[in-house]
Order: sequence, then structure tokens, then C-alpha cells
Amino acid sequence: MSDGRRSCLGFVFLAAALVLSAVFGISGWVGQDFRTGAILGISVFLFFAAISGYMFITIKDYAWLPAVFGGLYALLPDLIAGPTDDIGVLLLGTVISGVMAWRRNSRSLKS
Repeated sequence: MSDGRRSCLGFVFLAAALVLSAVFGISGWVGQDFRTGAILGISVFLFFAAISGYMFITIKDYAWLPAVFGGLYALLPDLIAGPTDDIGVLLLGTVISGVMAWRRNSRSLKS
């Protein structure tokens, strides 16, 4: 599996951990009691977070990761700081990724 696919799956599993833990926690709380909801929510979060962590740990080249994270940040408007900073974060992530990839390629050409 390529590093790009691993990182995208890592972000998908991280989002699933956050969303599904809340869904299972609330449904367990409504269906039974608070303790059942908390156990379900924490269990679901730990499961998906562990898969996400595994995906991120097995990545071999992190040079493009800022661009992917910048793209995800731009897709989630108003979540962190509002819509005005989305283009800046996307451009900054792309520039950082480009510089990291350029440095990696320039080092490999010298060898």
C-alpha cells in the first residue's frame, strides 16, 4: 500500500474514531445508562484510533503529509479558526510539502 493511501486511511480512521465514539457513546447512554455509553464510546475510539495510529506509524515518507493535512483543514471550514484562513493553510501545507520533497530528491540525486 502506498504512503498516500496509508495517510488518507489514517485520517479516515481518525475521523471515524471521533465521530463513531460520540455516536456509540450517546446511543449507549440513551439505550442503557451513562456507564454503558462511556464504555462503548471509549472502546470504539480506542479501536479506530489504534488503526489510525498504525497507518501513520507505517508511513515511510512524510514529505507530502502537510499537503494532505492542509487539504483536510480546508475541507472542514469554520471548525478551527474560520473560513478566511483556509487558503493560507492549504498553500502553506503545499509549500512545506514541496520543500520537503525537493530536499529529499536533491539528496537522492547526489548519491
